Amino acid sequence: MNMKIKKVILKNFRIYKDETVIDLDNLTAFIGKNDIGKSTILDALDIFFNGKDAQVKLDKEDISKDSSNNDNDIVIGVVFEVYSQEQEGIVIDATVNTNLEEEFLLNRDNLLEIRKIFPKGDLKKAKTYIIANHPINENLKDLLTLKISDLKKRAEEIGVDLSDVNKSVASEIRKKIREHFGDEEIRLEEIEIPLDKEGAKQIWDQLKNYLPIYALFKSDRQNIDQDTEVQDPMKIAIKKLLGGENIRNKLEEIKNEVEREIIEIANDTIEKLKEMNPEIARELKPKIPEPKWENVFKGITISSDEDIPLNKRGSGVRRLILLNFFRAEAEKKKEERNVPDIVYAFEEPETSQHPDHQKKLIEAFLSLSERKDTQIILTTHSPGIANLLPVESLRFLYKDDDGKVVVEKGSDEVLEKIAKSLGVLPTVDKDRIEQLKLIVCVEGPTDVEFFKRLGKIVDNDLKIDFENDKRVVIIPLGGSTLKYWVDNHYLRKLGLPEIHIYDGDKEEYKRKAREINNRNDGSKGFFTNKREIENYVHPKIIKDIFRLNDRELMNLIDLTKPDWVKDWNMLDIPKKLINIYKNKGWSIQENLVKEKITTEGIEKMTLELFKELNAYDEIKEWFKAIKEVID
Repeated sequence: MNMKIKKVILKNFRIYKDETVIDLDNLTAFIGKNDIGKSTILDALDIFFNGKDAQVKLDKEDISKDSSNNDNDIVIGVVFEVYSQEQEGIVIDATVNTNLEEEFLLNRDNLLEIRKIFPKGDLKKAKTYIIANHPINENLKDLLTLKISDLKKRAEEIGVDLSDVNKSVASEIRKKIREHFGDEEIRLEEIEIPLDKEGAKQIWDQLKNYLPIYALFKSDRQNIDQDTEVQDPMKIAIKKLLGGENIRNKLEEIKNEVEREIIEIANDTIEKLKEMNPEIARELKPKIPEPKWENVFKGITISSDEDIPLNKRGSGVRRLILLNFFRAEAEKKKEERNVPDIVYAFEEPETSQHPDHQKKLIEAFLSLSERKDTQIILTTHSPGIANLLPVESLRFLYKDDDGKVVVEKGSDEVLEKIAKSLGVLPTVDKDRIEQLKLIVCVEGPTDVEFFKRLGKIVDNDLKIDFENDKRVVIIPLGGSTLKYWVDNHYLRKLGLPEIHIYDGDKEEYKRKAREINNRNDGSKGFFTNKREIENYVHPKIIKDIFRLNDRELMNLIDLTKPDWVKDWNMLDIPKKLINIYKNKGWSIQENLVKEKITTEGIEKMTLELFKELNAYDEIKEWFKAIKEVID
């Protein structure tokens, strides 16, 4: 069973006085001024998941200063999407399977909502609840709080036959009682279910084993950890290894064996001394101090090829290595606890990093966030970082007129606020703007890469160098980064003609193309005859770049059929390739499939292969339309 965080709920915690719901994605980046509540979200999650082991220590000072005297309870809630390919449940009562849906433990949105309440900010007095769309019928609402003996008594009172169930398993008795009422009779209402009573406690004890590992890397980590060992993560690793029970036992054996040998040698020496000077010998006895094992491994570090130790490297390199040591530790903890999912939270990862390293960091975060078992949460002030992030991942924090913190995402208005807050400016140079005649709009960044390469393959009279020809610019309309959005937003205010090319797989895109054609300003809209841009690359090329064998190619498309091109036109190529890789025991992400096809794939295409796909006449139509405007 896997869990992804969908929402975080905060109330009466620091700056979040009123209940605030914050949406999360696989990758989420919080942007806003200092002291607006970005780090508070990360700290709240640390407290929720890690409790007394959290880096952040909860106390009464965390209660919102604006809260009333009667409201001293801090609330931290997390809403999870729970999913599993096998639809397995939770093992309770030692061996019995149940699931959250059967136990009516999901909220109205079919999500798992867990809230922890901390009276007066006291971690030790925390109470945990599930907010669930639960039966409120008189004989059903309290089933999760009853012992087995009380469940059997309840069944007897309402006439439920338990002869065909295991009467020593609470979940089976609860299920039988609910079945007695039938779906139509059960009345549901969203209520709080305390997780400290009987059946609910059993389920919570097991459910905790499925919660993600939450690993927080704070921007001031080095200032918190005053010990100089934080400068070299190998020292931390050695300390943790030496603290492990298995290693401790082995070292104790070594110590005892060495002590025995040394004591024997010392005693033999003293005995010999007695022969020469008994008086001195009587004053002597062997004394062995406790070994300091850390000192034995003192010289171990991570050094460069030039043997420069880590603590002599720059702060940016040290922080980058420490950040990845932190990742390695979190992954190890995930494996040791056998937890399916992990959430990495990085506070201002750009700290001390060169722009090149920032770019590599974001590429790594994007790759990590595409794993089904990983979520990434960031806070940032860096326009360089924000520029590289997908717009759907961005969250903007600000205070409204009433002083309440608002967390927004998604709209052009929000993205404009983010760009203004960070000082993100268009990257199109002034010289290009003066010569610009046409904007070509495509769906996403991979489509941009496709057309940049396609412009070099077409007939000479149609060729266009999209990268260097200052008369035309090509931009993605969706699935883009903040940088793309800023450029897009700026360019489209210039009032220039536009040519839009949409995938042909959705009716909505066809409608948009027709709207563009009705503008009467020189703009044109096209929708592709094939499903999407990937279908314009020949299957022989797909076979080559994805290293498919003949059987796998046949699984993708049967080229022996006379009308195979029709099948190819409507085929969901990325999905088919993902399944082929899955059958081989490999994994590949959809965006990587699309990227490979629209870069490597298109570069290997020829006019003859386009013609074999019955695609070249359509391609010529696109490029003629572009040429008509810019020539």
